[in-house]
Amino acid sequence: MSAPDITAETMGQFRDSGVEKHSTILLGAGASITSGLPSWDDFAIRLLVSSGSVDEDSAELLLKRQDPIIAVEAARTGGELEWGQQLRDALYTGVKPLNSLSPSPLHLAAVGHYLERQDSSSLVTLNFDVLLESVLEIETDGEPNSVTNSAERIGQHSVHHLHGIITPDRTEDVVLTLNDFTTLIEQQDSWQVNFLNSAVSKGSLIIAGTSYRDPDLRQWLHAALKNNPKNHKAFVLLAREGFDVSKTGFEKLERALSNQWSAIGLHPVLMQDHTDAAQIIRELDYVKRDDYISPQERCRLIWEAHVRNFDELQAQYVHELSKNTEMLKQVFNVEKLDLTIWLSNGDGGLVRWASQDRTYRTLDALRVVQTGHDSPWIAGQALAKDDQVVRDLTQHPTRRWKSVVAFPLPVAHPQLPMVSSAVITVGLPIEQQGYEGDSEIWADVVGEIANEWAFRLYKSVYSDDEA
Repeated sequence: MSAPDITAETMGQFRDSGVEKHSTILLGAGASITSGLPSWDDFAIRLLVSSGSVDEDSAELLLKRQDPIIAVEAARTGGELEWGQQLRDALYTGVKPLNSLSPSPLHLAAVGHYLERQDSSSLVTLNFDVLLESVLEIETDGEPNSVTNSAERIGQHSVHHLHGIITPDRTEDVVLTLNDFTTLIEQQDSWQVNFLNSAVSKGSLIIAGTSYRDPDLRQWLHAALKNNPKNHKAFVLLAREGFDVSKTGFEKLERALSNQWSAIGLHPVLMQDHTDAAQIIRELDYVKRDDYISPQERCRLIWEAHVRNFDELQAQYVHELSKNTEMLKQVFNVEKLDLTIWLSNGDGGLVRWASQDRTYRTLDALRVVQTGHDSPWIAGQALAKDDQVVRDLTQHPTRRWKSVVAFPLPVAHPQLPMVSSAVITVGLPIEQQGYEGDSEIWADVVGEIANEWAFRLYKSVYSDDEA
C-alpha cells in the first residue's frame, strides 16, 4: 500500500492501544535517509574508508560478513576530538549547504502529532541529526531542547536522542561502536531504560523508520514490555522501503516478519513506503472517532465520485488542464508540454485520469500504474514520497518528453487529515538542467496549480459548506 491505500483494518489496530492516553513516537534512520542523510551501512562505510582502514569494496565486504557495529570499531583509531570530526564529516559529506537538509514527511508527521497533544506525547529518536528539532523550531518559533542524558523533558519541548547527537559542529554522547553499545547495556539503570519503561507504562509506543538492529534498544524494550499494561501496545511500522526488496519479495516475507515481531512482544504494521508511516502517525488522534474513515476509504470516495461523473469530469478537467498548460509554457519557457492528472483508485493503483490534449471516452481507456518509492512511473514515485519529484527520462526514439515534474495533491477532509490522493505531472521537452535554476519561479506556479486541483478534488465529494 501507499498512503491512499491504508485500510480501516490497519488503522483499527491503534484503537484501544493506549495511544489515546499517551503516545511516544520513536524514529529511526528511515526518517532521515529520505532527507538526504546516509543509511547506517553507508555511514559505516564512509567512516571505514575515511579513516584509511580499508577501501570502499573492502568496507562493503566487512559489513556483509559481520556485525557492522564491530566493523566500525576499525575506524576509531584516533582520540575523541579526531573521532568527533570523523563522525561529523561522514554524516554530512555531500550535504552543501548544510542548512539545505529538509525534514522528511516522517519528521513533519511526528512533530505535528506531538504538537497536537504535547503533554500526552513524546518524541524520541535513534538518529544523530536534529531534523526533529528543526521542525519544532519552525512550528513553535522557539528553541527545543535536544536531550542526550536524561529521561525527563527539559523545557517546553524536548527531543530525546537515545544514541546521542552529531551536528555539523558538535558531537555529544554518541553510541555507535560495539564498545559504546556494550558499555551502555551494562548500565541497567540508564536514562534510556527509564525513558522507555515510562513510555510503555503511560501509553502506546510507535516505532518507525528502524530495522531494530540496535542491541541496546532490543534489550531495553524486551525488559520494558514485560511489565507494560496489557492494553498498552508497542507498534513497529515496517516499510518495504527499509528492506530494499521488490513488492513480490516483500509479500514472501510478510508472514515471517509478522510472526517474528509478534513473538518478541511488538505489534508489526507492514506497509510499502516510509511516508505510509507518516500518514499513520497523522491519523492516530482520529482513530477513535465515531465518524472516522481510513485513508483508503477517503480516497475511494474521490475515485467513486469521478467514476459516477466520468463524462462530465473528463470534459471539465481537460478544459482546466488546457488553461494550466498555457501558464506553464511561459514559466518553463517551452512551446509544448504534457500536463496530466493521476488519481488513486484506493486499490493500490494510480490512474491517468486526464491530460490537456485528449479526452478519454471510457474507464477502460485509462492507464493504471503501480505506486511506490521504486515505481517505474514518476507519478507513482511522487505519490509514495508525498513530495515533488523531478526526473530526466531515458532517451527513446519515440519519446517526446525529456523530463517530468511531479507534484502530489494532498486532498483535505472536513474533519480528518489530508491524504495525498492524486498527482499532477508535467512532461517537458527539455532536461531538468534547463530549468532547475529557475525552480523558485516554476515551483510556485506549479504549487498554485496543484492547490487548485486539490481543492477541485475535495469539492468533487464534499460541499462548499464543508469547505
